[in-house]
Amino acid sequence: MQETQRITEISTTVVEPIKPAQPGFWRRWWRRSDKGLLTLLLLFVLTLPLFTPRIYATDEIEYFSYLHSIVFDHDVDFTNEYSHFINTDPKKYAGFKQDLLDKHNENNLPINVGPVGSALMWSPFYLVAHGVTTVAHAVGFKVQADGYSSPYVFAVAFGSLLYGFLGLLMTYWLVGQFVPKFYSALATAVIWFASPAIFYMSLTPPMSHANSLFAISLFLFVWYRTRGWRIDAQGHFVVGQRSWQAWLGLGVLGGLATMVREQDGSVMIVAAIESIYLLRQLFSHRSGTQSNLKVLAAFAKDNAVQRLLLKNLLFLVGVVIGFVPQLVVYQFLNGHLGPSKIVSTKLLLFTPTSVEQFFRLMFDPNHGMYMWSPILLVATVGLLMMLRERRLRFMAIAFFAAFLCELYISASFKTWTMAGSFGTRRMVGISPVFVAGLAYLTYWLAEGKRGWHLARRWLIGLGLIFILWNVGLIIQFAAIRDEAGRQNLDIARAIGDQFGRVPAKIFDVAQNFLFHRSSFYKKAP
Repeated sequence: MQETQRITEISTTVVEPIKPAQPGFWRRWWRRSDKGLLTLLLLFVLTLPLFTPRIYATDEIEYFSYLHSIVFDHDVDFTNEYSHFINTDPKKYAGFKQDLLDKHNENNLPINVGPVGSALMWSPFYLVAHGVTTVAHAVGFKVQADGYSSPYVFAVAFGSLLYGFLGLLMTYWLVGQFVPKFYSALATAVIWFASPAIFYMSLTPPMSHANSLFAISLFLFVWYRTRGWRIDAQGHFVVGQRSWQAWLGLGVLGGLATMVREQDGSVMIVAAIESIYLLRQLFSHRSGTQSNLKVLAAFAKDNAVQRLLLKNLLFLVGVVIGFVPQLVVYQFLNGHLGPSKIVSTKLLLFTPTSVEQFFRLMFDPNHGMYMWSPILLVATVGLLMMLRERRLRFMAIAFFAAFLCELYISASFKTWTMAGSFGTRRMVGISPVFVAGLAYLTYWLAEGKRGWHLARRWLIGLGLIFILWNVGLIIQFAAIRDEAGRQNLDIARAIGDQFGRVPAKIFDVAQNFLFHRSSFYKKAP
């Protein structure tokens, strides 16, 4: 009896469940954190030793001279700025003196073919450097508050580096809206390190290309985030319009992109394609059994159509507002609202030559974009593959059109070879398009229904191969090639040097970075 009672008590005893241990703060933070963002931040920190703040090339001097001339002289006469750099090395800058200082524009001033956008973007950094340097000089530090000393150069170079990285982050967030974030982060990192982007962000930051990457990324990011339209779960395009304020702001950003590099204004074609697509959708809703004339008449009176057209006009107003600083500079520098006539002859749009150079800029054995950076060819393939997927077709069309415009304008320059440059530097700004294509391709290879179902580690490994190719080319450019042979990429020689001469130069290049940074790639031994 007692045994039965004890069993009954045991069976009726309520056993408190064991509560699992709560994860700590850092573990909870890690679970909620954006792993792709953290990875890109870590990579940015790791690239800081590559950061080379100096003013060296002709284009860099032109962009930088705006700041000194406007802040210190309150004009756009670059005589003293150009003379300052020429006097540091008259032999090296003999060609620069002949082409810029000795060649005057219609307003009898030394020409400056660089737009003012980069200087405007650098101005907060430059002014902070001026304030800090002035105070430091006043309290006894041996640094000149003259607008040329190392703090000023460091400020504008770091500004470019920071702008370029922010552009990459916006690209990552944008592309992560339509592919999983892992593939967006992977594509962003690979395009960053396997294309000329790393060179013009870290090694020659006072060029305009990192700023261009930021301006185009910002335009595309705002364009997508402020859209009124959407793609539904079935991949159908759902009509919608962004607000009036968003259209105006987007136009201002388009003006900014044009002011950084005039050719970057071509990115605004994505807004034009969007408007055409919206008009097409609105028109298709009205088409039916009525005659075409009646449909067109009703279409023209449609309030949605009228609002869209007015918003497009507001967008153009925004472009003009954003471009006003450049128009002011044109007027004071050249005496009219446009670039110097000396410069305008360098662009050969709509000629057989530009069509020929369009294909050569992609595939030329010496100067071709895909020869220098084969990852860009892979990314272009991915962009074309996006056309097959209904939910991404509109994005693919808009991005591919922006890519073609940027490429065609670059090919239309007489200087399409960009002699002396590392790779196709004029295409750095359009990197968001390449990230989108590469992200989709890697996603398709790993998770697509008809893909190859590759493991992620294989994708990372393939990305590293392209990165190593680019690193090898940078070493060839910096430590092996002479001035005449840097841009002419002989594929057979390049491959041979990658395996033969590059490994032997790694130690010398590292030593230059650590102890002789100012001499890096000035002269090949």
